[in-house]
Amino acid sequence: MTKKRYFGAALMIALSLIVGACGGAADKAPAASGGKTGGDAASGEKVKIKFFGMNMAYTSMEGMGAELQKKLPQYDIELLTVDTGTIDTAIRTGIAGGSPADIYFYWPQNMANIVKDKLALDLTPYLEANGGEWKNTFTPELLELGQIDGKYYNVPFGSAYPVILVNNEIFEQAGVEPKEEMTWQEFMAICEQIKQKTSASPFAVSSEPDRQSWLIRQGVMSLSNGDGKLEALAHGELAADSGYYETALNNIKELFEKRYWYPGEGALNITRDEINAAFLQGKVGMLAEVAGTALSISESAEFDVTVVKWPAMGPETVLLGGANGYFIPANAANPDAAVEVLKTLLGQDIQSIHLSHGYPPANRTIKVENPVLQQIMTFTEDLYPFEFHTKEAKLKSYYEGEMVPNYLMGLNIKEVLGQLDKLRQDAFK
Repeated sequence: MTKKRYFGAALMIALSLIVGACGGAADKAPAASGGKTGGDAASGEKVKIKFFGMNMAYTSMEGMGAELQKKLPQYDIELLTVDTGTIDTAIRTGIAGGSPADIYFYWPQNMANIVKDKLALDLTPYLEANGGEWKNTFTPELLELGQIDGKYYNVPFGSAYPVILVNNEIFEQAGVEPKEEMTWQEFMAICEQIKQKTSASPFAVSSEPDRQSWLIRQGVMSLSNGDGKLEALAHGELAADSGYYETALNNIKELFEKRYWYPGEGALNITRDEINAAFLQGKVGMLAEVAGTALSISESAEFDVTVVKWPAMGPETVLLGGANGYFIPANAANPDAAVEVLKTLLGQDIQSIHLSHGYPPANRTIKVENPVLQQIMTFTEDLYPFEFHTKEAKLKSYYEGEMVPNYLMGLNIKEVLGQLDKLRQDAFK
């Protein structure tokens, strides 16, 4: 499977999760639905829009919300803060109770169950109106994440995926050059050069579960993709003794035992703040971080920074991650007004605020001049958002937080993989 086919495969996975839902997703009103837009001229009252989309993890969100209210004075827009840990319950409770928010924050790649249960409005008529005027403002790879059975149910406002930030001075001292794409073998060779020729540690990634697990998750995805089994992996069909997990674990073990992983012995107990500080202090040659923080880190550095893709254990990079976005519930009181709000929020002016905080926007009509962001935004062609281990909480906890540390601390490979297979089988039985 080539990079350009990732999203085709991703959509097939999404379709397979929707059993018996063909034609069953909510096909509610297109633009001419008669839903309210603007205010009630007779009463002088504004139409109220409940925007359950203020994800305050983004430093841009407060400014975007304020500008949204300023640009649409004809609406009474209530800005509600999102708790991503309880968002599914909030969405289903609100919709089932008949008084949902008009717009919900949600991840496009995770819309399958919401669509299956007929909870989301089909946005296709709005996106394709006027020759696809709205549709054409989005980065295609990100918009397609919210497409199921040929219809769009979620529109993206940004992407999230891991990247590697390179300290160009350390690379120059080591006699190596940054490569946008590198194999695992090339990555390890660079680590050795940095270790031998500089005083810096070669590589840093936080020990927090959602960060250190990038090593195993990226590795297994890349390896399985090389044999055309990426979809099978995402479906939970690959047994732990398939060879991919063991290869990836042994690669990670070599990285750890050769002390390439900052700070060496304490690599499994290092925080994100600590590794970011070490990178900015010139103690680390390569830093693993999310794309959304790459610009702020590079601008804080007193040295030149290059951003490159995650090293591929298989023939080519597969980039785990996806997008953040919004959907409108099928029983929204004012769908047309909600669409107008989304168009304004995701338009050039407000998304430029998002960009100014260092976040790559999903609106492709915005001119991005910063070379770091320009580079990062080209990486979306490698995104593959579906992972088997998210199906069940215990499986997710083990795969992301326990498996790699257990193996590095001496647990034998048979026990490590045996536990993974038990949890996988329980999750997919």
